Amino acid sequence: MEGILFRYGPAAANVAFMSGRHPRHVVLVGGLTDGLLFAKYCRPLAAKLEAAHWSLVQALLSSSHAGYGTASLDQDAAELRQLACHLAAQYGSQGVVLVGHSTGCQDAVRYCQRYRSSSSTAGTAAAHAAAAATAALAPPLLGVVLQAPVSDVEWLATQPDTAARLAAARRLVANGRGEDICFRAHDVDGAPMTARRWLSLAEPGGDDDMFSGSLTDAQLAAIYGPMSGLPTLILLSGEEEYIPEGSAPEYRRMGGRLAEAIGSSARLEVVEGALHALNGREEEGAEAIARFVAALQA
Repeated sequence: MEGILFRYGPAAANVAFMSGRHPRHVVLVGGLTDGLLFAKYCRPLAAKLEAAHWSLVQALLSSSHAGYGTASLDQDAAELRQLACHLAAQYGSQGVVLVGHSTGCQDAVRYCQRYRSSSSTAGTAAAHAAAAATAALAPPLLGVVLQAPVSDVEWLATQPDTAARLAAARRLVANGRGEDICFRAHDVDGAPMTARRWLSLAEPGGDDDMFSGSLTDAQLAAIYGPMSGLPTLILLSGEEEYIPEGSAPEYRRMGGRLAEAIGSSARLEVVEGALHALNGREEEGAEAIARFVAALQA
């Protein structure tokens, strides 16, 4: 792929890669362990967006690669806000669409919670102040794609070490040591994991718990209320592998519940035959995203 590699913020990982030179930008946010070109659909998506006169921006965050275990959704959202402001200041962005993949979906939702609704009660006073300070600097958020929004809680519950790790994390947090490293994820990539981040990912009701089937309608309304009226595509993979065995019907029903929680501006689409990162159906997945984006008006 050809494009521009640029820095957008002060952190070491604040780098992004932009394909295309158009003033409307699709910002692609990967999940745990991901970096640039994390999925095979990046290339066809860039080509399809170019044909529709949109640019594709692949974002690296401090949580990318092995940084996820010490990061947070608020940190990710703040860095995405920095990126949006940079796109406006340096490239004249007229609007952005966030495309979250896997845990990147939580980032997209958190961005909406923190920066889309000035009347939202979510977040700290500092977060609201930061949102107000950047309101005039960031381009408008035109839409969101949640690609493979799977429940980390439900998936991690199927893994053998989760219960013991949860117990250890709870002990550390109870002793005021939430930022201590609880373990290294040697079963994945060796990433260091703080107690606080592990509870966010694996504990029911944790900060990252946005897609679990156990969430009530009231909880979903609170999570997705800031996305009301925002064009949103919920894009599921028909052969999703990061869900408990035998739970595919429940996963599809959950996709419908997410759309209902957002409202009439959201729609659900399933890419049949696709795996988590749209593997095996890259062209179809990229086409679904590009079609959604092309229909938006800046």
